[in-house]
Amino acid sequence: MKERVKTKTEEKMKAPVETCHHYWVIEVANGPKSIGKCKYCDEAKEFLNAFPEFNPMRRRNSPLDLPKLPEVELDKESES
Repeated sequence: MKERVKTKTEEKMKAPVETCHHYWVIEVANGPKSIGKCKYCDEAKEFLNAFPEFNPMRRRNSPLDLPKLPEVELDKESES
């Protein structure tokens, strides 16, 4: 009976990626933007306090309005 010998091939080691799974502590909203700081790595980032596209106080735009599409000319050959 033959014995099988498993040889471990040398695996390529991936370089460790230094990433932080941020836990953002964001300051109280005072204006359009607030500064947040990561609890673990002290990285700072700017956060918006509101969505810039939607402003309920602005009455000229409605979220239900559809964008205007450009005029399209149909080919005379196609009859569909």
